[in-house]
Amino acid sequence: MDMRQALMLFTLAHALGYYYLSSFKADRKAVRLVPELLLYILAVTLVFSPVLDGNNWLYALTIVVFHLVVTPVVYLVSRRGGRARYISFIIVEAVRMTGFTVMAFVYSVRWGAFEPWRDVRFLLMEYALDFNQVLSYAFAFVVLLRPVNIVVRSLLSLIDGGDEEEQEDGGRRRLSVGPLVGIVERMFYFAMAVHGSWIAFAIVFFAKCALFCLAIRDDADYGQRLYIGSILSAFAVIPVAFIARPFF
Repeated sequence: MDMRQALMLFTLAHALGYYYLSSFKADRKAVRLVPELLLYILAVTLVFSPVLDGNNWLYALTIVVFHLVVTPVVYLVSRRGGRARYISFIIVEAVRMTGFTVMAFVYSVRWGAFEPWRDVRFLLMEYALDFNQVLSYAFAFVVLLRPVNIVVRSLLSLIDGGDEEEQEDGGRRRLSVGPLVGIVERMFYFAMAVHGSWIAFAIVFFAKCALFCLAIRDDADYGQRLYIGSILSAFAVIPVAFIARPFF
């Protein structure tokens, strides 16, 4: 439990600071990195502030330092565009999540559970809330919205071998609806996995996959992209639900 709690805290802090407060445009100016890094530090501080006692500040500092080192490298690679941009993004995020997992394991072995400040605990108790449940909901909602959209879009662009900007206007208009549909879809999947059952999750997933034959028949390229994107979107819910479900 403690390892999952720590992993949720690390991922939540990173997701808020990176995915919601940073720009992913390849043509953004280098000077924009400065406010983005400052906003990242602010996000990590706000997420860790209720538990910043003992050795917890070391983990917040580690996340910030790693981000400060990696971000300029990713920015330089992304300027090249094409596949290099998406490959670097996927590799860095995979390495980052691996690091968070190792940090969470070390924390669970050495120090135990995160305990919020007494004032925070009293505030939550006043509204009959539990810190772990609040953290779980925040972790799930923050991760399943914009971060998963960006990761899925990057994987699809990597598979296609080109940027989304290079596609025809009609394709872009149809794909622009995809992120919103994906968010609603993932919320349903998460609710079924956490408050329902994995069987319901599987039934809805396979039923939707069966309907994709209609989209593929109408437009093979768009239908296949929609099919793969929906599968990736659904699979992204599984680790999130697995981590958060014990706290519900």
